[in-house]
Amino acid sequence: QDLNERKKSIPFVFNRDEKIIKSRMSALDQFFTDVNELRYAKWRFDESKQLVYEYKYNPSGEKARSDYVADSANLSILTAKFEKIYPFTTLKDSSWNKYLSTNKNPRNLKDWRSHREIVKQICRNRWAEGIYDIPIDSIISDQVTINQGDVPILSDPVAFNSLETAWTKAREEFLDQSTNENNFNDLGYDLIVEFMKPNLLFDNVVTKSRQQASLSKVPRSQGVVLEDELIVDANIRITQDVLQKLNSLAAAVEAKDIGRELTWIGNYIGRIILLSVVVSLFFTFLIIYRAGIFRDWRMIILITLVFFLQIVLAHIIVIRLEWSEYLIPVTVGAMTLTILFDARIGFMATVVIAILMGLMMGQNIDFVIVSLFTSTIAVYNIRELRKRSQLFTTMFALMGSSIIVVIALGLFKEHAWSNMFFDLQLLALNSFLAPIITYGLIGLLEIAFEITTDLTLIELLDYDHPLLKRAQQETNGTFNHSVVVGNLAEACAGAIGAHSLLCRVGAYYHDIGKMVKPDYFIENQYAGENKHYTLKPTMSARIIRNHVKDGLKLANEYGLPKIVSDFIPMHHGNTRVEYFYRKAIEEAKGDRSKVDESQFRYPGPKPNTKETGILMICEAIEAAVRSINNPDIMKIEAMIDKIIKQRIDDSQLDECPLTLDELKKIKGTMDGNTGMLPVLRGIYHIRIEYPDDNE
Repeated sequence: QDLNERKKSIPFVFNRDEKIIKSRMSALDQFFTDVNELRYAKWRFDESKQLVYEYKYNPSGEKARSDYVADSANLSILTAKFEKIYPFTTLKDSSWNKYLSTNKNPRNLKDWRSHREIVKQICRNRWAEGIYDIPIDSIISDQVTINQGDVPILSDPVAFNSLETAWTKAREEFLDQSTNENNFNDLGYDLIVEFMKPNLLFDNVVTKSRQQASLSKVPRSQGVVLEDELIVDANIRITQDVLQKLNSLAAAVEAKDIGRELTWIGNYIGRIILLSVVVSLFFTFLIIYRAGIFRDWRMIILITLVFFLQIVLAHIIVIRLEWSEYLIPVTVGAMTLTILFDARIGFMATVVIAILMGLMMGQNIDFVIVSLFTSTIAVYNIRELRKRSQLFTTMFALMGSSIIVVIALGLFKEHAWSNMFFDLQLLALNSFLAPIITYGLIGLLEIAFEITTDLTLIELLDYDHPLLKRAQQETNGTFNHSVVVGNLAEACAGAIGAHSLLCRVGAYYHDIGKMVKPDYFIENQYAGENKHYTLKPTMSARIIRNHVKDGLKLANEYGLPKIVSDFIPMHHGNTRVEYFYRKAIEEAKGDRSKVDESQFRYPGPKPNTKETGILMICEAIEAAVRSINNPDIMKIEAMIDKIIKQRIDDSQLDECPLTLDELKKIKGTMDGNTGMLPVLRGIYHIRIEYPDDNE
């Protein structure tokens, strides 16, 4: 008690640091300078992008494309640099994108100057009051000493702010000064929190030195109990001195028990931290390379569930059942995440799961090596899943990889052959069961998290699917068109690294709405049986447009996944039904004002993925190429260029992430083997003429 009282009487010492204020003010100035530079780069990029569309077929087009590439590269560099220097801005991507976007030249705008001054003034006000760099409840002294220059100030601890209190005051002041600029209102307080740092720095050395000097004057004990000394015995009166020794003994025993308990807790906490560090490797990968997945809380729960199931299985098999660690189906997690997402995520999961299992097994390096090798082989085998049988042929790949790695480890460590053979038996059983467990687990996770995997897409390609059977029977022409479009779309997707299987499936189902009124679509009509001859252009256009709505109804009725049904409205976007629109203008004797264009446009939405954008282009090109008389490679190439230009000019591709370079790859080349040109050349049996040797 004397020690505590003496400790409270010694003021905690803080130094008011003016250098912090100067450095933070300078950092704020630099931040807003960088903001303005990034705003300018975004504005330049948007301007050059617009010029590319405007001048694509003009002589100035080459310079516009060159400027666009340069501005795009500059924006990417500045954005990466900005996010690296100021990572807190990535927590509100959408808000910062709005703040950084402007239709005017940012170098002519002054709004950022007023924003900067508001933030700086609020920070100055808090620094003037003083901000502790330690929690205020950790200050146990009755008073504090603030060293500023040569004059120390003695004051009550509550006279200054904790960091949390300073943030609260800053928020109130910021709201009082907020303008009608909603975007900055959402971001300004974040800047204050980021740049306002404590300026009252705790001087731990001086404080402890003063405390020790004062505490040394307080007597620490009244005596010493020697080892094996008798404190008290039966029939001995307990004096004050004996009582004090007994109390001291009880305190010593309690301290020893607490120390043992703290050691156990420390060990447990250390294990949790170590496991967290390993798992953080995987989530860091997601943040950097798969940000879309990281932002989807359902996907994070799914990934966490897979990791959790692996840990639980390992605990049950090794700890509860006391079986060999080689029965833990480590490859299940790797294969599951590869099928649900992609091979890179599957491989990263392989590394993390193998290390986690190794730590759980007492740093068993042999188990880590076996798990890494077999799981990597599993990921490689199913990275591009096109048949369900691939899952089961993976069994043999796993068995083969197990034999290689176990024998290699055994020879290196001079294990007995009997031990190696036993391990191989266990791994063979594991290799047999893992794909079966994965197959069942995938089905459950698809339903629970509404995910569409390649396994489901493969099922949808089956011609025996009820919708495809109906399409073959009721709209044979449309079905044949869809198959050809599927071939085109798959080739185009492969040329740019998009999801080729999804493109083919989307192509098979994009026109299912035509089954409702098949006779109104030309590919299903016989010669001379065009029902549109008796209809008004507006009615014909309505029937044509309605195949999108009817298709979505059928997709919902037959339970098509959303990722597939999205192709139905997006393959037309909000384009016009051009033939009937022009026919309506003819009937209006060329007076466009008498024709309501909206009655001839599809409802949309526009394509918003590379795959839906590819299908829009392929579907239009397939139909257009069929209309060419005596098609040759030059006519087909010209038609491809025309269709792509029309879609760009009509802004149909504005919302999908296809680049100009990717559109070029989608088109392909006459003598190449990727893109749509080689496929169309094969369909129409066009050969390229080469000059003979004498020319």
